[in-house]
Parts: sequence; structure tokens; C-alpha cells
Amino acid sequence: MDATSSMLLSALCFQYWGKAKAATHAAQWHLLAYHSLDVAAVCQIYLERSPGLLAWLKQELAVADSDAIISWLVFWLALHDLGKFSLTFQAQRADIMSTLQGAAPEHAQQGTRHDSLGMQCWNEHILPLAESEQWFGDADSDLDLGLVWWARAVTGHHGQPPLGSVPFMQRHFRQQDVEAAKQFASAAQRLLLSPAAAAIPGRCGARFDSISQALSWWAAGLSVLCDWIGSNADFFGYHERAELSLEAYWRKAVAQARRALDSSGALPSPSPRGLGFEQLFPSISQPSPLQNWAIQVPLEAGPQIHLLEDVTGAGKTEAAVMLAYRLMTEAGAEGFFIGLPTMATANAMYGRIGEVYARLFSDPRASLVLAHGGRKLVEDFAASVIAAGKDEGGSPFDDESATRRCQRWLADHNKRALLAPAGIGTVDQALLAALQSKHQSLRLLGLARKVLIVDEVHACDPYMQRTLEALLEFHARAGGSAILLSATLPMRMKSALLRAFARGCRATAVPPQSLHYPLASSWASAAPSALSEAAVATRPDVRRSVRVRYESDRASVLQGIAQALAAGHCVAWIRNTVADALDAHAEMAALWPAERITLFHARFALGDRLDIEQDVLARFGRDSAPAQRSGRLLIATQVAEQSLDVDFDLLVTDLAPIDRLIQRAGRLRRHVRDAAGQRLLAPGAQDQRGEPWLWVYGPAWAEEPEADWFKKAFPKVARVYEHHGQLWLTARALQGGVLSMPDDARTLIEAVFGDDVDLPSALQYGANQAEGKAYGDASQAAQNSVKLAKGYVREGLEWAADSVAPSRLGEDTIEVLLGRWKGDALIPWCDRSTAHDWAYSTVKVAKRLIAAAVPPATPARQAALAAQMALLPGGGQWVVLLIMDEQAQGFQARATGVAKPGAAARETLWIYDKAAGLRTANDAEENKA
Repeated sequence: MDATSSMLLSALCFQYWGKAKAATHAAQWHLLAYHSLDVAAVCQIYLERSPGLLAWLKQELAVADSDAIISWLVFWLALHDLGKFSLTFQAQRADIMSTLQGAAPEHAQQGTRHDSLGMQCWNEHILPLAESEQWFGDADSDLDLGLVWWARAVTGHHGQPPLGSVPFMQRHFRQQDVEAAKQFASAAQRLLLSPAAAAIPGRCGARFDSISQALSWWAAGLSVLCDWIGSNADFFGYHERAELSLEAYWRKAVAQARRALDSSGALPSPSPRGLGFEQLFPSISQPSPLQNWAIQVPLEAGPQIHLLEDVTGAGKTEAAVMLAYRLMTEAGAEGFFIGLPTMATANAMYGRIGEVYARLFSDPRASLVLAHGGRKLVEDFAASVIAAGKDEGGSPFDDESATRRCQRWLADHNKRALLAPAGIGTVDQALLAALQSKHQSLRLLGLARKVLIVDEVHACDPYMQRTLEALLEFHARAGGSAILLSATLPMRMKSALLRAFARGCRATAVPPQSLHYPLASSWASAAPSALSEAAVATRPDVRRSVRVRYESDRASVLQGIAQALAAGHCVAWIRNTVADALDAHAEMAALWPAERITLFHARFALGDRLDIEQDVLARFGRDSAPAQRSGRLLIATQVAEQSLDVDFDLLVTDLAPIDRLIQRAGRLRRHVRDAAGQRLLAPGAQDQRGEPWLWVYGPAWAEEPEADWFKKAFPKVARVYEHHGQLWLTARALQGGVLSMPDDARTLIEAVFGDDVDLPSALQYGANQAEGKAYGDASQAAQNSVKLAKGYVREGLEWAADSVAPSRLGEDTIEVLLGRWKGDALIPWCDRSTAHDWAYSTVKVAKRLIAAAVPPATPARQAALAAQMALLPGGGQWVVLLIMDEQAQGFQARATGVAKPGAAARETLWIYDKAAGLRTANDAEENKA
């Protein structure tokens, strides 16, 4: 029996608790030494079952021995909670401390969390111990700087780097606390750090510091993940007494970690080889030219990026999935994540991927996780990836338990999609991996080695584009590959994205040259001096010309829509704001039966929004029939702009930048139909609905417009698309009256977004301001982004929450959970008798509009509200619970908002119904009028 296994079970390090529950539980605490080994054991099993990640770590550290790499990281994970040996942490449960140490604390310093205390403990106490005991051999002391990066990564398991320094450490650590921490660290080194692992710093030599600095990002993500899983008491039961030696408990912890990882849904899943396109997509009899390219293009090994530009309806999604499958089977990728611009596009993408993803993985347990998916999916995935376990309670000050941190992170279902082998969600969830946002390192780990697919890349504004560039750099460095999809992509944007990915591979990308469209561009780290730009043919049924009517008279637009509906056509009017959509709905309801008009925007409860989305797909989608389509009108915002497979006889759109209009035009005559709207499926069939028309509603055209040309006509939209010069350039491009796709695509895009465009003098000032703001937004993204070369260290922003460094600039929003009173009983708005009715009842609203709900007046309702809040993750502290009361005018509730920082709170009456969504009483009154 060695020194570790023979350690007396009464040793000092066993007198400290690591996790605790309320006094009502049978076992009230779990020893810190045991918990530390739980987390280390999760790391051991996770790495053993993540061959791609392990291979990448071996490559980065230039170590061929897998066991040495695992031992290295397992040892560091055992030290993640050094800060919990402090009096500051132990005193949070004076009752437990008194039981374990024989005395309650006389005093305790507060205000510093155990992550930062652990980092300082390493610097002041453990590192000198490691040097004196030669844990890493007689390696040069210059390697200490490299060791600090690993210590910072694992102690930063709260989702943000620890503080740089903690003054007056003696106030936090008594001498016995220091001795206990040193005792445990020394025992962990003997138990877990193999001689081959201990030799890693010396073998890396002068490179050790820079390598450790870069790898600290992913080591930090691994620390968060292992701490969460290792804190789940469902798998790692509490031990109040030192019943087992560290060596014996380690064996038990490893066995428990295997079961926990089996249930996590976070492990990579291999893909079966040899599947052809027809096996992945049996419903597609003839691949499109772009899909054929994805089937046949030669692939290099290692990280690579592919940019696919083609018209709407060309099958980009299936081409991307085919390419991702090949990257998983031929180039070492481990799963994929598809990031889309909006929740609605994510839902639509799930419908297309849901049928094929199971064929992409050998393990039937591999989970496809969708951010905010359909009804069955929400229930399936709510517990599919990293179950949080039971909350063991908080602490007196800002030192959240791992379980509570896990619950909070997973309370937003979007985030789970990053940890599953296959995920679909909004691109925001991926972008936050590159921003100074809490748990960004966990997002990086979730994306590592996967294929990152970003759809509708052109929809990225300057802030998002710069953030995407930062993400691509990180993703490439971790061995990941990327597929970027767009119907339209300006050359300068394409160049910037390629350069960013190449930087992550420590290379320089060849700039794009080809002006052909459609186009598939590919760059691989294995062949950095080449950029493949393959011209792709266009499928005949998506090649077409569209007549354009540019209309500035609102009455003519309303009349034109009404006439088309009366003729039996189906029509969509895509508006640029929710307020404009509500206005249009009110006006058209005076001209056409309201029951034949569908309103679709982002301010519906999730369940109602999903219902509307399914209704829209049923009435206007691929399989819709004349009886469903005839005389139907959809009034929608940008939620219908992308990725929805819908088809209208007439499309009306408010003026927007040309890339958005091209996307919207893709919903016009999308499927081949006869004159009545019946789908024609015969090969070579021609659409029989006559010439397709796109109406664009905008300001009156003027060759020499006034400075307020756009704002005067559309005041509500003036800040949605701030570069009014681009709107004028778009309007000018439409004056020819015809859009021919794909022939005009590249010309149209460069005519609006190119570097050499000329604007009327009256619009130049506003354009300069918009471009200056764009540069400022990009600069802010650069400031908010984490820097690969600087390592996992805190600087600048506090990484408190996602909103501190947001994935998009704009208004700060909050999740509002809608409920309704049934007498004094409180029920979710979407009361469907499922386990996730409150998730279905969620709508996202600007915080300036709703920051807090006005409390109910009666004690009975106050008690019901408090009881429901207690059941929500984190006690409901991250959401607003807005409970509606049924009145004669409909369901209503009052809430307060703050228009601007420092202003007084303002109370507003809100109304909700399934037809119009959430709106203020003033909105409802104006629309009624």
C-alpha cells in the first residue's frame, strides 16, 4: 500500500466539505476530497471516450502517449476546487464546519468566490510545494508560467476566469486550511499524475507556456463540464465521513463517472461509413448541382472551410449535411452544429434534418438537440444533455453551487444544442463562445472538433460578422471545420471570413477572386496555398426571372393585395417591424375576412408561435393544396424571410437591403404549380401561374432624394436598417423592373454592398454615420471578443452574463413567461398538460418594455405566484412571470419597464391573444382604430 492509500482517514484534508444540501436531507454534505476526485474521474472517462479531442491535445502538446495526456488533465481537474479549502468557503455552512473541524468559525471574510481563492492558493502555496517536491521533475522554473495557465483554467470552472489576485489571503486561509490544501494536492499528485504526464512540461520546453496559454480555453471548458457532471448527486452520492482512502474512493468515482457519462448525451458518436447521398436523402431522386459538388469534391484531412453560395431552393442544406457527413467520416470531425439567424429558421431546419440525422451516427442514442424545437422535441431534449441533478442549495453570497450554475445555463434550452453530437439552434449560441460571456469556454468545448454550419451568413451585421470571425479562428485552432451558407455574400465579407479561419490554422488564406455565381469556395489547412473556387450550375427549376413592381402608394398596395386574394391567390406581405405588421393586419382586416389572414411575428408565446409556424407550413408549404391556399394572406416580419419552405402566388415586401429582398423573393413561386395552385411533380413540369410578381413597398423613388427620404416614409423602420444609402441603392437596382436569378445575384449584391458605389449627396452624410456606426460595432465586437493568443484570463468586461458581451447589438431582452389566472390558481398560458408548459409559454421582450410584473393584489394570488417562482430554475430570478387576467377586452396584465437607464419605471397594460400576440393596450387601440 503506497503513501496515498495508507493516508489516515482522519487526515486534515478530510475535514472539509465540498458540497452541501439542506438539513432535511439524509446526507447533508459531501467531502471536498471526494468531490474533487468525482470531477477528476469524469474528466478521465470523458477523454477516454472523446478520441478526436484526445488526438488534438496530443498533437498540440506533441505527446504521443494518450495515457499521459489523460493523466495530465485528470490531475489538474482534481485541483479545481482548491479554493473550497478556505475558511471563506467552509464558513458558509458553519454547522457542517463545526461537525468536521470541531469548532464553528469565529469570523469569515466574504466577497471573494472560491474560484479566485483557488487560483491564489495555487500561486502562493501549491506551486512552491510542487517545486519543492519536484512534481514535474527538475524542469526549469521558467515553466511555472505555463503551469499557471492550467491552474487558471481549472479553478475558473465558474464559467469565467478567476480574479488576477486576491489580497490578504491570510484572511481567507488559516494555516490549517493551507496545510489541508497542500496535503490534498500532494496526495492527488501521487495518485493521479503519472511520470509520463509529469514530464510533459519538460518535453515541451520553451513552447510549454504558449501552448498552455492557448489550450487554457478548452481546458476551462472541460473543467466546467466535468464539474457539472461530477456534481450530480444522482450519480455521485454524498459521503459525510472518510470511509474510504483516496485510492479506494478513486476507483469508485471512476465507476460512477462511467455511468454519469453514459447518461449525459454529451459524448461524441461515430458515424457509419460509406453512405451515399441517396441513402441520406432517399426522397431526393436527383441531386442538385450543388449537392453533386458536395458528393464529389475532394476533401483534405484536418480543419477546412467551405463557403456555399447558391440561390434559394438550390438544396444548400442537404449539400451542407452531405459535406458534413463526409467531414465526419473522411476528415475526423465529430458531429455538427447548425447555427441559423432566428428561432423560426432553426425550427424549419429541424424539420429538414430530423429525418436524416439518425443515419449520420452509428449510436442510436446520439441526440439531435434543437434550440426551441417542436412540441415533442422540447420534451425529448429537455433532459437529453447533461441533466442538472437536484439543487443542493445556494450559498450566503455570490458562490453558486455547480448544480445551480448548471440549472441556470440549461434553463435556456438553446444552450444544450452545443453539447450534443448534433445540434441546431440560433447562431447566437455559437457566437457567444467567442465573447466575454459566462461559460464561453464550455461553448468552445462543445463546438470543438465538430462541423460548424452557419446558414444565411449574409444576415450577419458588422458586429456579428466580427464575432463570427473570432469564433472561426478559435474553431479552426481546435481542429474544427466550417461550412458557411448564403444565397448572397459580398466579396469583402467572404475574404474576411476566410482570413479568420486561416488565422486559427496559423496560416494565411488565399483571397477569393471568382465573380461566378453560384459558387463553392474551399480552403484547407492541409493545403494553405490554394483556394478552390468551383463554379456550380443552377438547377433549371430554380432559375427564373421575377417582375418587380416598386410601389410607394400604400392604398395601391392594400388594393393590390385585396385583388389578388379575391382572385383566389395566396399572398404574403413581409414587413420590417412588429408594429408595422400589426398595422397591416388591422388595415387588411377591413378589406378581407380576418379569419383568412394569418399574423406571424416574434412576439408570440413559443407554443402559439410553433402552432402558427406549422399552420403557415401547412397552408403555404410544399404539400399545400388549392383549398388551403386560395384567398389566404400571411402578414409576417423577418421570421418568414429565411429557411421556411413556403410558396406564395404574390409576394409583397417592404423595402429592405437587396440581400434581404433576394431572400424574401425566394418565397415567391418556390414550387411548381398549376394555375389553381396544385403542386406539379412531373419531371420538367412548368409553373402555370403566369408571370411571377414581386411588389416592393418603399418611399417614392427619386434620383436625387432628400436626406430623410426613407425616414419620412417609414419612421418605425429607420433604425432597423440604418444605412439608408443601401436602401436607396436597392431601390435603384429595382427600377429596371426585373430580377433574374442567379444571373443578377452577384451584380446586385456588389451594386449595393461593394466598395465603389456612389450615393446621392443628400444621403452621403447619413451613409457616413451608418458606416461609422458599423465600424464602431465591429470594433466593439473586437473588444468584447476573447483573444486566442492571450489565453483564459480576465480582462476588460466582467463575464457575468450573456448580455454583458451580447451576440448581437440591440436591445437588452428578457424571457417573459406568460401565465393566466384561473380563479386564484396559476396556470401556464400554453396549458397542454406537458412537463414543459412554461417553456411553451415563453416570449422574449425588450427589458425597457417589461422589466418586472406588477404583483397581484390578493394574498392568495401572491402565494400562488411565489410557489410557482420557487419551481422555476434559480427561483425564477432570470425571467419575468407575467400573469394574465381575463377581462372583457381580453387577457391583460400590468408590467413595469424602464425606457432608459436612470429613468423612472413606467407601468404598462399588456394584452395577449393567439391571433395578434403580445402587445400594449395602446397598440391594440391604435390597430382597432
